[in-house]
Amino acid sequence: MSEELLVREAKRRAEVFRNLPEYLKLIRDTVLRLDENAEIYLFGSVAEGRSLLSSDIDILVVTNLPPPKILAELWKAGIEDPFEIHVIDGRSLEAYKRRAKLVPIQDAIRLTKS
Repeated sequence: MSEELLVREAKRRAEVFRNLPEYLKLIRDTVLRLDENAEIYLFGSVAEGRSLLSSDIDILVVTNLPPPKILAELWKAGIEDPFEIHVIDGRSLEAYKRRAKLVPIQDAIRLTKS
């Protein structure tokens, strides 16, 4: 990878992290437009306050809709790397709760504004 490409990618990631609340709102609005009953969480290093610029931003979407439908709409909305979107049904939620700190997206939007 060329130095110019690395610099461009670093700047793009910095922009995403700097504007994280706006990206989280876009994710929330896109998912809820498809499924008003979906649950959306931030988890991983960003939720735990230990992220780096190289970190993924892990998002968990709990819905009964097929994962490709959610992922395609988020991609169309401009959600891409560094976001890592996990789409599950409600039966798998407990496993995530046992393994990770899940921050509801509305709380994450508020917390990342500071």
